[in-house]
Amino acid sequence: MSTAYILPQSPTGFYALMLLSFLPIFFVIPVVYKYLHNLPVKALLTSAKRFRWDYLWRTMAIIFLFYGLLAVVEYIFFPKEFEGLKVQTDWVFYLKLLAITLLLVPFQAAAEEFLCRGYLNQALIKYLRSPWLVFAITSGGFALLHAWNPEASGQMGPYLASIFLYGMAMCILLYFEGGIESAIGAHIANNIFVFGLLGYEDPDLPNTALFTVGEPVIEWHDFAIEFGLMIILISIIIWVNRKWGLKA
Repeated sequence: MSTAYILPQSPTGFYALMLLSFLPIFFVIPVVYKYLHNLPVKALLTSAKRFRWDYLWRTMAIIFLFYGLLAVVEYIFFPKEFEGLKVQTDWVFYLKLLAITLLLVPFQAAAEEFLCRGYLNQALIKYLRSPWLVFAITSGGFALLHAWNPEASGQMGPYLASIFLYGMAMCILLYFEGGIESAIGAHIANNIFVFGLLGYEDPDLPNTALFTVGEPVIEWHDFAIEFGLMIILISIIIWVNRKWGLKA
C-alpha cells in the first residue's frame, strides 16, 4: 500500500491530514512570539506566574459533563432531534479515527487559540483601547476562518454567528481569567466531543464520531438557544476555576 493512499486518499488519512495542517500554526506562533517579538512564550498564554494546567483540565471536564448532560436532556425531551441517529459499528475504523482525534485535536484546538485568543488579541490591543472591540474583531476573523466549511452552505448567517459566539466566549474566559488556559481546554473538549462522541455527518469527512445525527441544521432560533446556554456554560467555568483553581 503506497504512502499516497495511506495519507491523502484514505478517509483516515484525509482526516489526519486536515488536523496535521494546524501543526505549523501551533509551532510557528510561539517561535514568532519569542524570537521576533523577544517575549517569553508564557506571556502569550497567561498572565499568571505559570501556565495553569488545572484550569485547562477542569474546563475540559466541565465541557464533557455539560455537553453530555445536554445531549441526554435533548434526547429525552426532544427525541425528533435524534431521529437520524447513527451508531458507528465498524469498531476498527472508529478506533483509528478516535486515536487520530485524541492525538491531533489538542494541537489543532491549541493552535487556533494561540493565534486568535493569544497572538492577535495581544497585537490589536496595542492599537485599540477597548478589549471588547479587539475581541469582536478577532472573533469575527475566527468565524470567517470557518466560512468555507461545508456546513456553512445554505445557513451562512446563523452558522457564522454561532462560530462568532464561540470565539467571544473564549475571549470572555481570557478576560476574566487572565490567560487562555481555559479557552484551550474548552476548545479541545468541544472538538473531541464533536469529532469523537456525538457529532454531525460531514460530506467531506468520514463519520468520526461514535454517534452521528445527520448534517447540521443551524437556524436563528438555534443560535438564540446556544447563546443562552453559552452564558450558563462560561459562567460555570469561571466560577469553578475561581473557587478551586490555582491563584495567579
